[in-house]
Amino acid sequence: MTAAAGGSAPLRLCYAAPDGALRVAHDPWRALGRSGHRLVEDGPWVPLPREATVARLPGRPALGRRGAEVEALPLGQGTAVAAVLPVGYLRLLLPAHGPAAAAGPPLPLYGYAALAERDGELVTAALRTDPFAWWRPARYRSGDLAKLVARAQAQLPGNRVVGQLRTCALEHRCYTAQNTFRRRYEAALPASAACNADCLGCISLQSDTGAPTPQPRIPRAPSARELIDVASYHLDGGGQIVSFGQGCEGEPLLRTAVLEPVVRAVRRGFPQATIHVNTNGSRPDDLARLARAGLNSARISVFSFTPALFTAYYRPRGYTIEDVVASARRLREHGCQVAINLLTFPGVTDAPQEADRLVATCAAVGVDQVQLRTLNCDPLWLLDRLPPLAPGPGLAALVGRLRRELPQVQLGNFTRPVEAPPAPTAEAAGRGRAALPPV
Repeated sequence: MTAAAGGSAPLRLCYAAPDGALRVAHDPWRALGRSGHRLVEDGPWVPLPREATVARLPGRPALGRRGAEVEALPLGQGTAVAAVLPVGYLRLLLPAHGPAAAAGPPLPLYGYAALAERDGELVTAALRTDPFAWWRPARYRSGDLAKLVARAQAQLPGNRVVGQLRTCALEHRCYTAQNTFRRRYEAALPASAACNADCLGCISLQSDTGAPTPQPRIPRAPSARELIDVASYHLDGGGQIVSFGQGCEGEPLLRTAVLEPVVRAVRRGFPQATIHVNTNGSRPDDLARLARAGLNSARISVFSFTPALFTAYYRPRGYTIEDVVASARRLREHGCQVAINLLTFPGVTDAPQEADRLVATCAAVGVDQVQLRTLNCDPLWLLDRLPPLAPGPGLAALVGRLRRELPQVQLGNFTRPVEAPPAPTAEAAGRGRAALPPV
């Protein structure tokens, strides 16, 4: 077995006992991880982050190495476990487990990572990718959040955006929603109840899998006035970024006719703000319209730049990967900050063809950032729905390649504010609540 980075002690298999307790298998069991369909042992393996969660994978046998053979731990003894990593970490290996013993829905939509024990501590196959101080989870544990939500509700009564974000902040612990009420960094502006894709890993609406959705979608699209009011509330209080396109909504570009006057009003009222959209990049012309109105930052989600793999995952309606690339180009032409939201999956993203297309496209378009996002999905369920791929060198090797071949591209997890434009005019300075222009 290849030794884990930072020590020569063996990696021991972890599992969940029938009573739910976390256990470590006795020798000669050794832990494995999964990269695509391959079971592997290389990491690097790092101490389990303090903010991580250990999840039990019910009905799924843990796979490990027992001597020279790969075997399944008997289900009567226990089931597989996984680590769910905090933001700022990239999963490198999937948990090694077999298929569920009985038919049922896929696992809930979380980013399951390999977990093991080494030298008396839990370790996981992961890489720290973004220590951005504004996204430290410990900052979100104070007990004043409910009061801050109530204050926003009192100042913006009946606002549907506030109503949605209240649920996201208090029940689903969404950091962006919490930021909105804390009036710092990035505010969430969910804008669309519909989408033009049916992603296999969509966290707000599962159309055909039966998997529970961790961030239920906003039931009714808000008005331009409601979006402007929340944006103004956040920016007036010291926030720096407002962003459309959250995990609790569909595709914001389907509401360009509404978002265009919102962007124009927010830009006029807050000239130095970063106005951002998270999008599937399906409508290049709509993104150009928003950029002309004042949008200056965008993050485009991409699972693959290969047409067959792209279509298998997104199940798009009325657009192709060529439209996505065209969107990135149009944004760059308008001077916008452009990030690729790379939905990573071990054994897929690092496959040679995938890595080559990723590097070539980012270089050709001139993206500013690649956000390395762990795709939340049931691992074996997803693999069964994707075309086969040649084995790759691993996600850690891919990150190294991106740093070497795209040194001008920032790697991380979080959107940064755009460099502030020149100081606002006396007329615009201190305007506060942005006015809604005629539509």
